[in-house]
Amino acid sequence: MHIRSRQRGISLIEVLVAVVVFSVGVMGLALMQAKGAQATKQAGSRGYAVAQVRSLMDAMRGNNAAAALPRTAVDPANPTSAECPYCFDGKTAPTVTDCSSATCTSQQMAANDLAEWLDRLRAAAPGPVSGVMANVVWNGSLGMYTITARWSGGAMDGSAPQAGDDLTYTLNYLPPQN
Repeated sequence: MHIRSRQRGISLIEVLVAVVVFSVGVMGLALMQAKGAQATKQAGSRGYAVAQVRSLMDAMRGNNAAAALPRTAVDPANPTSAECPYCFDGKTAPTVTDCSSATCTSQQMAANDLAEWLDRLRAAAPGPVSGVMANVVWNGSLGMYTITARWSGGAMDGSAPQAGDDLTYTLNYLPPQN
C-alpha cells in the first residue's frame, strides 16, 4: 500500500523564500559597505583639510611679521592686500616669488605660504561644487584670521554632488601682538 502525500512543491516554495531573504540580506550588506566606503573617503578628506588648515596657521605663526600686519593697518577693520598678505578671497591666486636665490620680504613669504597651501589642498581634497576651495579673511573687530577650507563631500544618496554637499572646516587664528 502506497500512501500519497498531499504536500507537493512545498519545499520548493521554502527554498524560494529562503533565496529571497538571503538576497535582500546580501543587498543590504553591499549597501552598508558602499556607505562605509563613502564615509571613509569623507573622513580622509576632512582629516587632510584639517591638517592643511592647521599647516597654514603654523606657517602664519612662523611669519609673525606678516601675520600681524593687519593690526597696524590704516584701517584695521578693512586692511588692503598689502597690509594683509595672508588674506585670500579664494579667487585671486597669490603671486609666488622665488626665495631660493633672493631674500624675500615677509609679505612675499606669506604669498608663497598661501600658494603652497592651496596647491596641497587642491592636490588631495576633491574640489567643492561651490567653486571656492579656500579663503583667509581678517576680522578686524576681533583682530583675528578666519581660515576656511571647502571640499566636496559627495552626495550621500549616490546622486551627483550639489553645492549643499560641500563640507567646510574653519579655524580662527589670533596672531600675536607686536
